[in-house]
Amino acid sequence: MSSLGLRNCLNVKNPSNMWRALLRRSTFMFPKCIEAFSGAPFDSTRIMSFERIYSLSQSPDLAPIEELFDQQDHLNPETPQDLWFQYWDSYDERLKKGGIRLWTLEEADQTPSVFFQDTSGTQHNIKCPKTPFRVEDIPSQAFQKKILPLVEPRPLLPQLRIHRKRKTWICRNSEGKKILSVLMDEDLELFRPSRFPGDVVIKKRTGYPHLRLHGVRGHGKDFEGLKELIEIRIGLMPLETDIFTLSTQMLGLGEVEKKRKHPLQLHSRLYAPLAVGRVLSIEFQAMKQNLLGTLWGEDIEFLHDFRVSCRRSRSILAQLKSVFPKKTIQPFLDDFAWLSRLTSPVRDLDVLLQKMQKPNTLNHFYTEVLDPILQWIKGRRDEEQTLLKDHLQSERFQVFTQSWEAFLDGQVPPLDSGEDLPSIEPLVSKRIHRLWQRALEEGRRIPDEEAHLAFHELRKTCKKLRYLLEAFRPLYSRNDIQAPVKSLKRFQDLLGLMNDTFVQKEFMQQLSLTEELPEGSRLMAEKFARNYDFQLAESATRFQEVFAEFNDPARHSEWKHLLEQNPLVPEKPQFA
Repeated sequence: MSSLGLRNCLNVKNPSNMWRALLRRSTFMFPKCIEAFSGAPFDSTRIMSFERIYSLSQSPDLAPIEELFDQQDHLNPETPQDLWFQYWDSYDERLKKGGIRLWTLEEADQTPSVFFQDTSGTQHNIKCPKTPFRVEDIPSQAFQKKILPLVEPRPLLPQLRIHRKRKTWICRNSEGKKILSVLMDEDLELFRPSRFPGDVVIKKRTGYPHLRLHGVRGHGKDFEGLKELIEIRIGLMPLETDIFTLSTQMLGLGEVEKKRKHPLQLHSRLYAPLAVGRVLSIEFQAMKQNLLGTLWGEDIEFLHDFRVSCRRSRSILAQLKSVFPKKTIQPFLDDFAWLSRLTSPVRDLDVLLQKMQKPNTLNHFYTEVLDPILQWIKGRRDEEQTLLKDHLQSERFQVFTQSWEAFLDGQVPPLDSGEDLPSIEPLVSKRIHRLWQRALEEGRRIPDEEAHLAFHELRKTCKKLRYLLEAFRPLYSRNDIQAPVKSLKRFQDLLGLMNDTFVQKEFMQQLSLTEELPEGSRLMAEKFARNYDFQLAESATRFQEVFAEFNDPARHSEWKHLLEQNPLVPEKPQFA
C-alpha cells in the first residue's frame, strides 16, 4: 500500500470506530498461521498462541505504519528494544535435522534467556547467564534431555547472529492480560560468527524488516481484526518462509551446505584410475573440511571424521593399488599410515572420556574417587592433542597434502584408449569378493574363548570390505547392496565395540599402577579394568550369534547375487 493510502487510514476522524468496525466485520477463525521460527502451522490443541509474519522490505518508509499502530486505541506502544539473537546448533546441524531450534536472546541490562522450540512448534525459555557451549551449560534438565540425544558429543556452535531493533505494541484485556501484540523488527545486521579458530566469518548483511502479529488463543476476533487491518488496509501479505530461513539464505549458508554434498560420478565402465581418483578426492575434501576443527580440539567429531577419511583413503588405495604405479603410491600409503598412528591416541582417549562421563557412570561412583581419574585422562588427552596439532602443522604434513592433491588432480584419461585399459567395476567386485571370503574364513577360525588378536584382524578385514562397499556404492543396485551392507554393519559394530573395550581395559590396568593417582582412584581404575574385561567376555559370547547371522546361507546368496550382477569380465573402459 502507498504512503497516501496509509495517510488516508490515519485521517479517519475516530480511529477507534474504524477499529471496532473491523472487529464487527471479522468472524472468528483460528488461523492456519505461519509459525514464528520454523514455518510450520501451529497445532491449536497444544499451542496457546499463534502468529503471522509480514515482510516490510517493500516499504521504504516505516514511519506511516508506526503511526497507524500508534493511533489504535487498543494498542499501547512499548519502549523500543535493542536485541541480539544468537542461534545455536552443532557443526553438522543436528538440531536442524531433528526439527529443533535453539537460540539465546540478549538485551542490555538483562540476563540472557535461552529459547527452545520443539518439533511441534512449542517454545520454552529459561534465563541462562552463561553462554552455552556444551548442552550441559543450559540450566534446565528438561532442555538437556531433549537436546543431548541429538547433539552429543558435539558442542553448540553459533550458526546465525542477528542484531534487531524492535518496536512493540500491546493489546490487553480488561484484566490487564496481554491478548495481542504487534512487533516491528528491523534486522540491522546478521552474520555467522567464527565458530572455531580459523573458521570463515560470513560477511555481515542487513536483514529483512518485518512485522509480527502475535495472538493468544481465545481472542481470535482481536487477532482477525488486526490481521485484516494489516492485510487489507496496508496491503501486506504473510510470509511463506520464516525469517531464520530467509536470513540463512541471504548469507548463502544453505548454498555452502549444498556444495559439500556433491554427488559421486561413477559408473561401471569408468576408467579405473579415474574412478579411484574421484573417490579419493571426496575423502581428501572431507579431510580438509575437518582439519581446522581437528586442530582446535574442542569438538571430538572433527577428529573422528578426519581420521575416518584418512583410514578410508589408505584402505582404498591399498586395495586398488594395482591401478597406479607402485613407486608413485607407496609414499602416500606411508603417510596415511603415519596419520593413522598420530590420530589414534587422542581418539582412544576421547572415546574413553565420553564413556566415563555418561550420567550412569558419574552417578554410580563417588566424585572424590572418580574425578582424579577423569582429570588425569583429560590431562593426557591435552598432551596428545598438542602433539597431534604440532604434527598436523609440520612441514611433512604440508608436503603430503600438496603432493596428494597434485596426484589426485593428475588423474586424467590416457592418450591411448586401448581396450586393455582397466575399467573400475571388475576390479572392485573382485576385491569385494576376496575380502568377503576372507572375513568368513577368519570368523570361522576364531575359537570360542576370547582371542583379541584374531578379533582385531577380522575387524580390519571387515572395515576394508565396508570401505569398498560404501565408496563404490553407485556401481551397484540399491536393492542389491542394502542387505549385505546391513549385515556387515551389525557384525562390524560388535567388533568395533570389542576393540574399544579392549583398549579401555588395557588403559585402566596401566592407570591402576600409576603413582600419580590417590589409592582410592587406583583401586577404582582396577575395578573399571575388571568391568571392561567382563564386557569383553560378554561380547565374545555374542560374537558367535552375530557371526552366525553374517555366515548364514541366506546372507551368502545376497552377497553372491550382488557380485554376480557385476561380472568380473573386463569391458572397454570409458573416460567420463
